[in-house]
Formats: sequence, C-alpha cells, structure tokens
Amino acid sequence: MFKKVLIVTVLLISFASSASANTLYEVKKGDTLSKVAKLHKVTINDIRSWNKLTKDSIYIKQKLVVKKPTVATKTPVKVVTTKPVVVSNSPKEETVVTPVQVKDTSLITAPVSGQASNLSAKGQVMYPLIVDFAKRLEGIPYVYGGYSMSGFDCSGFIYFLHAQAGLDINRQSSESYFTQTSAVSIPVVGDLVFFQNTYKQGISHMGIYIGDNKFIHAGSKNVEVTSLDSSYWKEHFVSFNRFNALTVK
Repeated sequence: MFKKVLIVTVLLISFASSASANTLYEVKKGDTLSKVAKLHKVTINDIRSWNKLTKDSIYIKQKLVVKKPTVATKTPVKVVTTKPVVVSNSPKEETVVTPVQVKDTSLITAPVSGQASNLSAKGQVMYPLIVDFAKRLEGIPYVYGGYSMSGFDCSGFIYFLHAQAGLDINRQSSESYFTQTSAVSIPVVGDLVFFQNTYKQGISHMGIYIGDNKFIHAGSKNVEVTSLDSSYWKEHFVSFNRFNALTVK
C-alpha cells in the first residue's frame, strides 16, 4: 500500500537564544557579578543559577549565561514529502524527515553491531542547536566534574549542552552515557563520539562530532575542536554513537 503524501508532525524545541550572542556574556576587566546582572536586567541569583556558580567571584574572559534558557516551547509543524512510502505491518515503525546534515565519506568506521535507528524528528531539531552552542563555548576551561559555564569535564560538557537543548538527561560519566547510546556507522553532525583507555581503562572520554572528521570536547585544558585524524585519538577511538532517546522508536 502506498501513500502519495506523508505528513509528519515534528516537535520543534526552541532553544530561546541560548545559541545567540545575547545569551552569552564574556566577562571584562572591572566586571562584578552584580554589575553583569544589572547590565542584563537580571538578578545575581539568576546568573548564579543559570551558570551553576557556587561563589560570586568571576574572572576575565569567563563566559556567562545571562538570559534564562527556554527549552520547552513546543510548536507542531507539518512537513510534507511527495515520495511514496511503503506502509508495513511492523509494530511501532515510524518514518521521519531525512536529517539535513551532510554526511562525510572519509570517516573512521564504527562497529556495525547494535546500530542506532534513524535520528528522530526531535533529534533533528536539537542537533544543530547543540553544535552551534558547543562552538560558542570554545575556550571555557577544563574542570574535573564541571558541568557549568565556569568549566567542564568531557561528560559534563555533553550533559550541559543536551540539558539546555531540552533532553531529559541526568549528569553521568562518559561510560554511563555510552550504555544509553547505540553506534552509527556514518555519523551526522551532532552525533556523539566515544574513546577508551585515555586516563583510565574502558570508555573514558567523549565529544560531539561537528563534521570534516572533527569533534568538539572538553579537552585537558579547555573546550576545543580536535581532528579525529590525530594519531592519539585514532588509537583510542571506539565509535560514533547516538542517544537512544533521540532515535526513532
């Protein structure tokens, strides 16, 4: 049986300026927390909360979230495709719009077992926002256990970005996140990339794939973009993965 027109209801997540320049403020010489709060017409407690600050001291070039993130604005949008779709009797089968990200052809190949399903409509909306915001955080220092604008470790960086984008996610280790994902052989921009045996045995590091065989992550010094062609990362590479929560059910 064929359908001439497939209408897919896509859940759009509005990241309400969190990926815009108005959301991030870079601390300048002479700034104080109260001065920054007054400048952006918010309270000191707001800035403490949005950046998960435990003290009022700030430093030059520190990037602060100065506008409340909005992550739950839902807008149903109808997307129409003219391609015929075969309707099978398979339970819980769903067809979604093909991801718009460009796939690279010269990539490290991930294991083919346990392959992830197609990226869900929600994931398609989240991925560009996550990647855009991630790039704006370049230079933020590495802090062990950190998951705020004051500093990140590798899994804290992943947690912060996905939580801000609206994914219901808990703060966990890269090893724990690995168990909540499935491998993909050809990644799209926004997928996760995992490594093993870096500072400990087993899954020990993760980042976000941004295309051109590169990924962004909380490195040993700060948030940075790194090439997967590096001999070190080639040696420790495990797979490209996708959160199960962002795949077609």
